[in-house]
Amino acid sequence: MFKALIHKLKPASGSKSDQPAASVTPDISRVIKMPPAPVAAEDQVDAPDVGHDPDELGDRAEAAVEDLSSRFDAWMEADLDRLKAAWATAKIEGASQTDYKLLETCAHNIRGVATSYGYPAVSRLCGSLCMLLAETEPGQNGALINLHVEACMAAYGSIGRGDAAQSVADAVCDALEERVAVKTSKT
Repeated sequence: MFKALIHKLKPASGSKSDQPAASVTPDISRVIKMPPAPVAAEDQVDAPDVGHDPDELGDRAEAAVEDLSSRFDAWMEADLDRLKAAWATAKIEGASQTDYKLLETCAHNIRGVATSYGYPAVSRLCGSLCMLLAETEPGQNGALINLHVEACMAAYGSIGRGDAAQSVADAVCDALEERVAVKTSKT
């Protein structure tokens, strides 16, 4: 179809005509309907938009964020379920590099969104897990990977349970990050 259109637009090769080539403009009005341009009066001055109350817009924005945040728990739970399923597959005898890459992808995805969802400890744990998995061959570091996955589940379950739960989550993150640093150091 496009070749036929191109051949119609360019002059035939080899023809030497004294007449200038006719410019062909395809009619696309049947395909694309452009809205009519607004007619502006010459004396019309751009006035500030008085149709929108800033307080109302702020309230609407907050309501939209609140509506989204009500879904954060479900999204976080679904992401953690994918992480657990990927780990269940990767820890089976004979797991492939692809299985470990899927586990790393799940951890990476959670790391990227967990803080926004209100789970900073889960984000830290998944960041540590990503670092570990980048240096892990299938069958290696199973216990440490398992600790990360279980710690993610525990951190998810402890959110909103006070400062003590956050202190424990931070301590677990610190300990696992130190252990991963030891495992991944190349000295």
